[in-house]
Formats: sequence, C-alpha cells, structure tokens
Amino acid sequence: MRVAFTATLLLALTGAVLLWATPAKKRHHAPAASQSTSKATTKGKSAKSRAHVRAHAYAGPRIDPERKAALVEEIDTRLKEPATHAFAYSSTLNGFYAQLASHEAEHRDSGLDTGTVRVLQFGDSHTAADMFTGEARRVFQLQFGNGSIGYSYAGHPFAGYRILGSERSQSTGWKTQGNKFLQLGDGQTGLGGISISTDRDAEWVTLDAPCTTLALHYLAQPGGGSLRFSDNGVDIGEIQTDAPVSGPGTYNYTCPAGDHHFVVTTEQSAPVTLLGWVAMQPGVTWESLGINGAEAPLILKWDQQLFSSYLKDNSPALIVLAYGTNEAASSYWDEDTYREAFASIIDTLHQYVPESSILVIGPADRSTAQHRSWHPFAGTDHIIQAQKTVCRTHGCAFWDQRQRMGGFGAMQQWVYAGWAQPDHTHFTGPGYRALADALMADLMTGYEAYKEHNPAGAATTARGPKIGATDGIASSNP
Repeated sequence: MRVAFTATLLLALTGAVLLWATPAKKRHHAPAASQSTSKATTKGKSAKSRAHVRAHAYAGPRIDPERKAALVEEIDTRLKEPATHAFAYSSTLNGFYAQLASHEAEHRDSGLDTGTVRVLQFGDSHTAADMFTGEARRVFQLQFGNGSIGYSYAGHPFAGYRILGSERSQSTGWKTQGNKFLQLGDGQTGLGGISISTDRDAEWVTLDAPCTTLALHYLAQPGGGSLRFSDNGVDIGEIQTDAPVSGPGTYNYTCPAGDHHFVVTTEQSAPVTLLGWVAMQPGVTWESLGINGAEAPLILKWDQQLFSSYLKDNSPALIVLAYGTNEAASSYWDEDTYREAFASIIDTLHQYVPESSILVIGPADRSTAQHRSWHPFAGTDHIIQAQKTVCRTHGCAFWDQRQRMGGFGAMQQWVYAGWAQPDHTHFTGPGYRALADALMADLMTGYEAYKEHNPAGAATTARGPKIGATDGIASSNP
C-alpha cells in the first residue's frame, strides 16, 4: 500500500498509543560497582525546554499483523532503493573517499592493513545508544577491515552507556562531568565531552576490547595522582598525571593483536580525571561520541584546548555531526540563530582539522501528541534548513535523514511498523540498523562514483571544492 494512503490511515491507528506527550529529560544515576553496559537510554528534550511533562495514558492501538508486516516491507524496500542525490554537496566528501581509496589500495597491493581510517560521530541520544553507530561500524568494517571501537568514554559514565564490541566497568568512587551538560563546570571533558574524576585511592576502571594500540586520555594537572595500568592481568606500569599546568595527557600502549582486558587503578588519594580510551587496530572505525539530550552548540562549550588537541591527535578522515532533535524541540532556536551557531561549529572543526571531511546527518522525523492523537512535528523544518544552508556555504555534506525515512509524517509509519519507539522520537533496534544500512549504502555508492572519476586514487582536499562552490549534486539542493 502506498505512502499517500498510509499517512492518513495511520494518523488514526496510532493516535491512542501509550506515550509521553513530549519526551522528558532522562535522569542519569551513578553507576554501581562493577556496572557493565546495558540497554541504551533515550534522550530528553533540549537544554532550553526541560520543564516536567505529565505523562498521558492512552489506550494502545490494535495492531494488524498483516498491515504491520506490509508496512515493514514497504519501509525496508524504500530504504534499500538507491537514493537520488543522497548527499547534498557531496564533493566535500572527496577527502574521506581519498583516504578510503588509499587504504583499500594498500590492502590490495600488500594484503595487509597497516593504518586505520577513522570516523568520529558526535551526536545526541541517537548516537549515544550505539545502535545506529554500532551498525554503521559493523557494515563499514566488514568491507574495509575491523579497526576496533576507536574512542569510548572512560568507565561507565552514565546509565545505559555501551559501545558494541566492548565491555566496561568502574568502581563507585568516580564522578561524571559532561552528561549533565547544563552543569559543565570547567568544561575539561576532552574529545567526547564527558569525563570521570576521583580523588580517592584504589578506584578503578576497566575496558575490554580487541586492539593493537591503546591510548588513555587523562587530564594532566598540578598534584594529579598516579595510576597503575594492567593488561590481561599483567602489570604494565605506572601512569603519572601530575603536571605543572592543566592540559591534555595521553598514555600510549602497543599490545599484541587480540582481546584485551585493561584496568587502571588510582594509587593514592589525589585528583585524577580520565577523559576516554582509544582502542584501535588496522582497518576502519565508526566511533560513537554521543550524549543524551545534547545539542550541537554544546561542542563549543567544552574546553577548546583539550578538545582541539585530542581532535588533531586523532585526525579523523570523517567527522559526522548528528544533532537537531533537541534543538527542534527548543523555543530558544529559530532558523537564523541556529544557522549562526551551527556555522561557528563547522568553522571551528575546519580550523582544527582541515584535512577532515564533515558530514551532517539531519534530524529524523518525529511526531507530538495533541488532543489524544499524534501529529507530525513541523518544528524540525527550520533546523533542517539551517543545517543544510550551513553545509552549502561552509564546505560539508548533508544527509537528509527525514527524507530518507519517507519524508514529513513518516515517523507514524515507523512506530506502527515497530521500527520506532512509542515516544515517536527514538527508534527501535531494527529502525536504527535500517537507517544506518541506508546511510552506509549511500556512502558506498558515492565512494564507487568517486573511484570511477579518480581511478588512480588521486588525493583531493578534504573539503572538496572551494567553500561556497557547487557541484552537479549540490546545484539541485539550494
């Protein structure tokens, strides 16, 4: 059955789902000792609209199994169909494609992978769940080699935190900074915007992941305590975090290929702040740096000395920005103010890592509850338009996630199909995986087109053409 028919039908069918009228901010509680990863939490409203919202209990709709199955097939077929002009301003991805081509040629010529092509995805709860990014990582690594998980937060900094392909835990004496992003303090949270700290002896964190190199990011600071580091139960040595002035600190470790169980333990009652791990091996990564409830301008509130230093050191081939859901729900942002803020973010990233391509994933479709029924939310329009305008004028690509879903109003179909959650904002596992598969298919289509036009794999600049210029695809996307 076609979309034109389903849009009207499903407005009635889904109108009585048991849901929040609008999503409330998720509270995060301190993790218990030896707490390991579990199901990802969902995201709250934007930073500027956090008022408590009373839940309204509506009777759930009667699901027709045949209709649901048909709708799943319809959505799945649409996602698997090649997208026409999947990326606006696609030539700005040429730097990323050039690094992929070089990586692929190295493997073809030698049969070995010696380097790692890295993708860093910053975002809100859609990213933090690591269902979308986890699937993107799986698909990407199947084609180009498993480069491990890359960056992850230290310990278990908020409830539900997980990175697929790894395990983690921590003792109870750590405090998290950054997950409650309205209280950033000094903003010294490193590459991913979240840190954990303690001033107690014998506090520990662990990480289980396959890798050949490990980097531990920490805050070097006056009076900083020392850490004892071990790998698979073998004591490796001591890490000193004491320094004359505060700044970025990194402990680098090379290890045999295979699975590793890393532990760092504080050795005395002195301040220690951990900023993250980077576990890598030859291949590619698709790394998840998401914070529940985050908005894109949060990046500029982090300590820029730490953030820029780690970003340069990690030198990603591609930076993905996946924000907009929270901004669209906030009364603070209109199209003009958001466009200005988003442009500042893009300019800052280009300044720090000019060699990195940037891809913006636009916010997904969503619905809100009004008068005991669900209605498509039009507030996302101005965020999509602002992001797209900045991409056109500031040298980055744009992937319209809402359009790829099926356009305005598509969320109600996804909920009925079981591919989105009853809050009409987040997705279920199958939904996140389907969206990630669509993105990866679109990227690989673009990559094959790049190779056809660059058979020798000639290097290009990361930003493609001169900023403000257009290409054959961009010209049809104002």
